[in-house]
Amino acid sequence: MRIHLEGAKVPSGPDPAGVRRFLRGVLRGEGLRNAGITVVFTDDAGIRALNARFRDRDGATDVLAFPFSEDADHQEDLEPGAGPYLGDVVVSLDRARAQAPRFHNTSEAELARLLAHGCLHLLGYDHHRPADGRRMKAAERRALDHYLPGSLWESPGPAAV
Repeated sequence: MRIHLEGAKVPSGPDPAGVRRFLRGVLRGEGLRNAGITVVFTDDAGIRALNARFRDRDGATDVLAFPFSEDADHQEDLEPGAGPYLGDVVVSLDRARAQAPRFHNTSEAELARLLAHGCLHLLGYDHHRPADGRRMKAAERRALDHYLPGSLWESPGPAAV
């Protein structure tokens, strides 16, 4: 399983080892033992720019998923026999923090929900029709069974003096 993380390192934010462990559980729960994804952590400005460029929507969103296409330029980056590369998930940490209370989540639990949601989009789940939405919501609930509170978010280090 190959999970690549990108994004600015902040004093209190996603813990790379915890995120990888969680995503491995999500993918294995969907029957994938060997796959690759890239996760990019950004802010509202970064995801707003991507949303405008790729979805023609001017506004920040919480998560974007970009499924890998066989025609993509980075196909040569795939390791032979390494399993499918699923694509990229982009998460706005600003949105995760801001909307967590609306979903009765901590920032970390909201991050888990967004990671699962984006990963499921890479696997072909969608929510445009009601039946598809119910199917995706059920898969999201199953995926969140792999979330252990305190495992995805680093605590801030000691205050600098």
